[in-house]
Amino acid sequence: MWRVLTGSTLTDEDAEAHPTSLLVDVTSERLKSGNGPILSRGIPLAWSVVLVAFGIAFLLGWGPLVLHHSQWTTGGDLWGIFRAAHYVGWGFFGGVYDSSTGVNTFPGMSVLLAPVAMFSGALGLTESTLGILVFRPTAALLLQPVELLCACTVLFAADTVAVRLGVRRAVRVWLIGVLAVVAWPAAAIWGHAEDVLAVTFALIAVRLLIDGKSRRSGWLLGIGIAFQPLVGFILPIAAGMSPTGRRLKFFFQAALPSVVLIGIDLAGNWSDTYRALVKQPTPPALNHATPWVSWAPYVVHQVIPKVETGIRLGQLHGHFHTFTSTVNSSSFVLVSGGPVRTIGLIFAVLIGLFVWRKRPDPIGIMWLCGVALALRCYFEPVMTPYYLAPPLIVALIAAARMGRLRFGIAAAVGLADTIFAYYRFSPWAWWLPVVGMLTIVLACGYPGREHVVAGGAIANDDGSIGDGACTPADTTVPSYRTKRWAETQA
Repeated sequence: MWRVLTGSTLTDEDAEAHPTSLLVDVTSERLKSGNGPILSRGIPLAWSVVLVAFGIAFLLGWGPLVLHHSQWTTGGDLWGIFRAAHYVGWGFFGGVYDSSTGVNTFPGMSVLLAPVAMFSGALGLTESTLGILVFRPTAALLLQPVELLCACTVLFAADTVAVRLGVRRAVRVWLIGVLAVVAWPAAAIWGHAEDVLAVTFALIAVRLLIDGKSRRSGWLLGIGIAFQPLVGFILPIAAGMSPTGRRLKFFFQAALPSVVLIGIDLAGNWSDTYRALVKQPTPPALNHATPWVSWAPYVVHQVIPKVETGIRLGQLHGHFHTFTSTVNSSSFVLVSGGPVRTIGLIFAVLIGLFVWRKRPDPIGIMWLCGVALALRCYFEPVMTPYYLAPPLIVALIAAARMGRLRFGIAAAVGLADTIFAYYRFSPWAWWLPVVGMLTIVLACGYPGREHVVAGGAIANDDGSIGDGACTPADTTVPSYRTKRWAETQA
């Protein structure tokens, strides 16, 4: 079994006392444990129960108990995605980007929820849609738990990566708890569990690359991108980690799921699909505009006249009654975020080139993945609070390996950032604290130059390190990373 060692075998206490001492597996051999699969995953399983329980309580109790009305509280964008899932279930993939859905991301989540939509329709459950709000949609009793369970997957993936990085069990308990708090709003409040579900697949893919299993990692990362293209910021890093001669195949595997799904959508509804994915219109007035909004091209001015804007349906003793509402004429400016995000994508490519040349060790890789995901928040013209969840999740995993003090600071700042993002201020007054606190979390997880510039600690598919410096039989031969560290300590 390959290990990146700084000398002799270290305990978890030694690793925490000396952050430069890294003990982490870099091959396919699993950690040996006397516990069964349930006990070994007890930490994320327990926090998953808490996450789902609070999500169901929020759905049923927030409106009646806190807001003092009878309406159930579901994700803001949940019903648009669910409507798109109906279109997929009916065989009309082009309907995913119909104006009735509001979907402007890749269609992976709509495909995943298609069986749920068909089952809900077969049961005759009621549901909301854009412009029609049902007070107590019975489909939410089926849909909301599925969303919450999708969000829970990132807890298991994060725990697996934390174990691989050598994070102590006591720290992992708090780490997974903090990640549950960070991931919960994406599913429960916004209905965008696909953002954290995509991170699940990205974490598993990166871990497999660290273990030298590049054959499956490309497909897993591709599935993650099909759910949420933001994890594509990790693609250059993953490509830089992949063995020589397999990078083109890795790119092909990572791109194929999204290419196939989007190709089907384009064939069924070219205009709406092109508008949603290429122009990506978003209203700064409804979300959080950042200083980058002045660089974003205008798409259209959408005017809402003084007319009936929606019908709310409430069910009482088996009968429906309607409520109508009107608003004064208002204008919304829709901007396109794609051109500004290109700046972040360029930096992600540069990080990938750095990984290819410098070969960071696993801790350095995880920190760089957090930086890559944070680029979306750094270069986003219009943000929504749940955009913070993916970079915070990965950055907190990296910080957990840096000791209790640094992780404690990172956890406190990350939770504060998650809460602060729900307040409204002017673009500069909102954006600077949000990205500033995100930067602090990343700084707490910075492992040091000796981990980021490691010199070849990634295993190839054949078990060799780097470009074939060692073979599996040479278990006593230290990697180039270990030699460099020993030379600096001599």
